[in-house]
Amino acid sequence: MKIRMTSIKLRITSLAVLVLALLLTAPLSSVFAQQEDPVGTHRGVNIIAGPHAVRVVMVNSNLAAGFLQIALFITDASTGATVADARVVLMANNEDQDYEGWATAHNSPALPERYDVRMNLGSTGEWIIDIEVSSSLGRGGATALTLVVPALNRYTSGSLVFFAIFGVLMLGIAYIVWSAKRENRRRRLAEQVETQADL
Repeated sequence: MKIRMTSIKLRITSLAVLVLALLLTAPLSSVFAQQEDPVGTHRGVNIIAGPHAVRVVMVNSNLAAGFLQIALFITDASTGATVADARVVLMANNEDQDYEGWATAHNSPALPERYDVRMNLGSTGEWIIDIEVSSSLGRGGATALTLVVPALNRYTSGSLVFFAIFGVLMLGIAYIVWSAKRENRRRRLAEQVETQADL
């Protein structure tokens, strides 16, 4: 009896370790992917927004889920000096769906030249992203990007990982229940054999 209980506990422990390993490796893979592809000022598109030169760089995107992360590098268009005091507003317009959205980009003291923003585009179709920049230099705006959000897949990679882990967990629980029932059947059969032998 002790040996059977130990084997069931060993299976439960193994399943818990497997689920924990899956939960830990999912976020690490996205971290490694981001480290392999650092954002730099050598990529992206250049636009002029009034007295500002802006380089627009896509950091991360999942357009099927409507998710977009952008880095903006803002400098003085005439001197090339970093503009650290800018107020940056991004406006997203989807004329097909008659939908508009906006977000603000912010920098940090550690990287004053880089302004980061995350946007969620709420519907499918073609989106036009406009940027408006205002600072001590003045104010200006321009169209930065035109993006198409497809209607095919609205699941993010994070939700797919969640469904995979949930499926593995359910299979593990089903296996544990099946193993426990099998052990109970074997024990009952062994008890019946012992009872008949005693008779």
